[in-house]
Amino acid sequence: MSADILVIPECESPEKWRKSNKIHPINQFLWFGDNPNKGIGVITLNNNYQIEVHPSYNKDFRYIIPLIVSGGDDDFILFAIWAQNAKKKYYSYIGQIHLALDYYKFLLNDPCIIVGDWNSNKIFDHINRDGTHSDVVEFLKSVNIKSAYHTYFNEEHGEETKPTHYFRKSKDRPFHIDYVFVSETILKKLNFIEVGSFEEWIKLSDHTPIYREINN
Repeated sequence: MSADILVIPECESPEKWRKSNKIHPINQFLWFGDNPNKGIGVITLNNNYQIEVHPSYNKDFRYIIPLIVSGGDDDFILFAIWAQNAKKKYYSYIGQIHLALDYYKFLLNDPCIIVGDWNSNKIFDHINRDGTHSDVVEFLKSVNIKSAYHTYFNEEHGEETKPTHYFRKSKDRPFHIDYVFVSETILKKLNFIEVGSFEEWIKLSDHTPIYREINN
């Protein structure tokens, strides 16, 4: 399956791709990280799309990056997310997403796509963080942003039937912790959602991709 835009958490830096023939179809490759072996990459493969970092980007939220995407029918804000553990456990994973989205809430009234590895699920709401997964879902709902997966498959948070992560690559330890949240105006254009299978992807990663297609 081809794609116009890819968001890849735990992505190697562009310099490490230089000798690969996979670099040739790439139009833009924005990368954020300190370790060249593992950052977050945002890649365009369609020359019609252009991405740039939003001027409000706050490096305190290192791996929650607001980007401006232009070139399609309508410009939109893309938040690329790789939620991580933190020295202060209260700010780990969903805690940092909660804080970041509160900081960037002035952007959320624009058409938005929020995508990436949240390392979060409603089943972990009992863990003490700055906000729970359910808090973030409700906050986004209040600004008309919803999970494309849950809308498309008509499933509730915490009751997902299609995992996106297999802990230590074990099929017996599946979790749904990767998400695509979209504004209502974009959600109305949703064509389909697909989650990669364990069999196809486990040799490459402990995560499987989420594909989203919208009608332009």
